[in-house]
Amino acid sequence: MSLLLLFALPGAIQGMLLLLLITLRFRHAGNVPLALLILTFSLRLGTIPTWNKDIMQSHPWLWPLTTTLPFLFGPLLFWTVQSLSQTNQSRISILHFIPYIGGTLLISLIVATLPELSYQYLVELVFDGYPPFWMLGLNGLKVIINLGYVMCTLWLAFGPKSFHLSTVHRVWIRVLAIIPFLVLIVFCIVALYPGATAKLVQGNTTPFIILAVIMSLLIYAISFLVLLAPASLEAGGIPLSCKGQNLATDDQCRELLERAIEKLDGGMFKNPNLSEARLARTLGVHPNRLSMAVNRSLAKPFRKLLNQYRIAYFQQEVLRGALKQKTILEVAYEAGFSAKSTFNRVFKEETGETPSEFEQRFNQGKSGKRPD
Repeated sequence: MSLLLLFALPGAIQGMLLLLLITLRFRHAGNVPLALLILTFSLRLGTIPTWNKDIMQSHPWLWPLTTTLPFLFGPLLFWTVQSLSQTNQSRISILHFIPYIGGTLLISLIVATLPELSYQYLVELVFDGYPPFWMLGLNGLKVIINLGYVMCTLWLAFGPKSFHLSTVHRVWIRVLAIIPFLVLIVFCIVALYPGATAKLVQGNTTPFIILAVIMSLLIYAISFLVLLAPASLEAGGIPLSCKGQNLATDDQCRELLERAIEKLDGGMFKNPNLSEARLARTLGVHPNRLSMAVNRSLAKPFRKLLNQYRIAYFQQEVLRGALKQKTILEVAYEAGFSAKSTFNRVFKEETGETPSEFEQRFNQGKSGKRPD
């Protein structure tokens, strides 16, 4: 069992660290599905090593806590990919979680009402490879439900609508679709073949190790994508593109851009929650039109334009002596940045120097770099 622990525990720890990063740095409603998906996978990874006869016999409460988590994989996966595939905030009905709620209540009721000897006998049957029919039925339901959600997710990731997304968003949703599909294949073997659990007692942990490795792979892949393209998780980050659609002429793009610039010049960029979708609603247009207008006219995404406004405001305030009464971070928040790490990264990307280096150079009597 130590080998299984070696493969499962690092993935679970990485998942919790990733969840912490998203919570602290990319905290907004659009990332809730991804955060819940990571949390669920991390919890299941961390509890895979507990699936042995001795632990399950001595800790009955683990049964409803761990065995029903797979009911959450499909709905959370679909919700996450859906939220990354559309501009408006994605919502999901509570009906999608009824199988998880019902399964948890059922297992809890069975475990709570079984006499101790009957419960011990149930565990013996499961780990001897002879689980009751209701348990096989429940596992079959997990497979069927997750298969349906994974198929819908694959359609979102590789269907016609995916070709209108930015490259970053396509990579995100396709990674999130392919790896869980592999997880589902291995899960089918573990869940529907009682011999897999029976062999676990004999020391053959291979199916469970493979499951832990693939689940960990999803966590590591998400971590890599966060490092590779962090702006995709920021509010109003990398915009969804609309390739192949002639939504506006050049003149219409310039006119829309002028209206957007007017709003930004009026100080709208100071709102830390400002996103492309929010500004588009203010202008009364679809976010894709605004994205096209900015990209076609300025050859840059909306997020870059917004960051340039904020950096320009910060630099102007510093030149006016704002740091005599305020800290660098206070001025950055005033400019519209919502996190210190985001401000430092964007400032370095836009100016080639850190905020502290800019302040030091200003104090030496030199002017700072001004964005376009």
